[in-house]
Amino acid sequence: MFISDETLRVIHLVAKYQSITTAAEHLNKVPSAISYTVKKLEESFGVELFLRKGRYIELTPAGEYFVEHSKTILNDLDALQRNTALIHSGVEQELTIAVNNIIPRSAIVEFVCDFEAMFPSTRLTIDTEVYNGCWDALYGKRANLVIGAPHAVPSTEGIISESIGHLEWDFVVGPEHPLATQVLPLHNNELRHYPALCIRDTAVNFVPQQAWLLEGQKPMFVPDFATAIELIQRNVGIGYVPHHLALPLLNGGSLVKKPMQEHKHATQIFLAARSDGMGKVGRWCMDYLLAPSFRARLHGQW
Repeated sequence: MFISDETLRVIHLVAKYQSITTAAEHLNKVPSAISYTVKKLEESFGVELFLRKGRYIELTPAGEYFVEHSKTILNDLDALQRNTALIHSGVEQELTIAVNNIIPRSAIVEFVCDFEAMFPSTRLTIDTEVYNGCWDALYGKRANLVIGAPHAVPSTEGIISESIGHLEWDFVVGPEHPLATQVLPLHNNELRHYPALCIRDTAVNFVPQQAWLLEGQKPMFVPDFATAIELIQRNVGIGYVPHHLALPLLNGGSLVKKPMQEHKHATQIFLAARSDGMGKVGRWCMDYLLAPSFRARLHGQW
């Protein structure tokens, strides 16, 4: 049995206004045409959808069920038409973006808000990756675009990439940690005695990396920087955290920044995307994220 979307809309209007005449006026049709549409649908179902009460009609229980459950069908038809037109015009139906865990989350939130306002019909997925997990997601086709992939582009074939700057790191300890009162730059030999807070690289097909771990030092793996920072504040371990995360805590005194004899270099980070299949959404994202003022926010500059 085929039911057109026009028939569904007629039934919904009649139900809304409880009047065939009013529904006909909204559709610029004669009332007899509306009555005929309703009657033919009732005959095809073998049930009454409406009870007639003079000029007004109301839904039967079967009619109430029909109207309620056909709303989804109408919404799906509208979405189908809209999305088909968007895909035809080059607008992607869905987009997956991998974000390095060192990227400021406030910048990502602002990006997502503007993205949703610009492309409400595109399904956006934001995944968090760590270190080489960013490149792994892009080359493994788990992501269309990556924000903050580190160090260097493994291969330029099929990849569009651009550096978005360098992200600085601070070596920090808790205020009550034995190293907190030392003034001279810290040596690796004395640092090995304390656990290093680490976040596992999410790479599967690339060589995993560590933000910082000395040979012979005990690693303590945690899921994110929020956990790492809290453990450092409680003097459980030591380690590097992105400067943009450390700064407010340094100013508040709950973390202590220490000079290092061998300080970790700033991490160069990239915006990269697969060139195959990039449509209007992907190109908009590249332009948005590479805008000078926003690019600076991605590596912690405000």
